[in-house]
Amino acid sequence: MQQSRKLENLQFVQAMLREIRQIVQADGESLLTYLLDMSYLEASDRIRATWASKGNKAKSDT
Repeated sequence: MQQSRKLENLQFVQAMLREIRQIVQADGESLLTYLLDMSYLEASDRIRATWASKGNKAKSDT
């Protein structure tokens, strides 16, 4: 998968997780809120890793 497409997909998933988390938290579902928090953090980590790999590729191209 193209790096830019992967990044777009990860950002979409991150945004959806944030929205779902807000809904679940408002309903008082603490375990689901926690699990969604962990998923959100994982998506954020993968986004950062994708950005880092893009930066490393750009440096190696010069």
